[in-house]
Amino acid sequence: MTATYGLMVLVALLGWAVGAATAIVAEAALARRRLVAPRCPYCTAVFHPLQWSAVLALISGQRRCRTCGKAFRTPRLLAEIFVAVCWTLLVARFGLTPRVVLAMAALVPQAMILVTDLEAKLVPNVIMLPSLATMLVLGSLFGPAAPFLDAPRWWQTLAGVAVGFAIFRVLVWVGVAAFGEGALGEGDITLSTYVGAVVGFPLVLEALILAFGFGGVGAFLVLLLRRGKLRTAIPYGPFIVLGCAVTLIWGGEILTWFLT
Repeated sequence: MTATYGLMVLVALLGWAVGAATAIVAEAALARRRLVAPRCPYCTAVFHPLQWSAVLALISGQRRCRTCGKAFRTPRLLAEIFVAVCWTLLVARFGLTPRVVLAMAALVPQAMILVTDLEAKLVPNVIMLPSLATMLVLGSLFGPAAPFLDAPRWWQTLAGVAVGFAIFRVLVWVGVAAFGEGALGEGDITLSTYVGAVVGFPLVLEALILAFGFGGVGAFLVLLLRRGKLRTAIPYGPFIVLGCAVTLIWGGEILTWFLT
């Protein structure tokens, strides 16, 4: 199914709206408060409707809280852009198929992690555990969410979960032994396990290799800009999320390139 430009525009707008809602839910989960009208994370004042979306707030000049004067946090903007761009690319490449819809849905919890990990270096279980359980059930019934798979099998999801968990479980042990607590967290294990459920085996290996590559570039940039030392804590969740998104969109080509 080939996506029309009109469909892509609609998907982009829907992704932007979902991304805005996703960021609001993520900040509510981070603050451990009920999901009510969007509020300033600093003073808890209710946002003006134009501030419910970071993109709208930026365009309208409403990026600062009217009560405390503090600007909205950048991860909100990144979450909106992430969902809109990824959804549009998925539909542009593969059309609007059931497996594409599954891949789109699988990216929503990961957009939440962009917010929580960048803001507070946390991967909350309240987000990840229900998402992992849901993806595990759907993957066991229909196979992984990667749209380019010809004949996805249920066992690929289970194998992806096992591999994603095992790799980061070992990495956390090694990281703690080498650098102490905080090198990698338990939340990273949950997130990589979720990625394994989303893309399945063997694509989980590709997603995590990409995550390691993105993480290495990120660490290098931190050192290059002299904003941190070797032991500076860098949230790793966004790199895992980016590795998963790239695998869902271009994983087939990357795998073919690597094997040829």
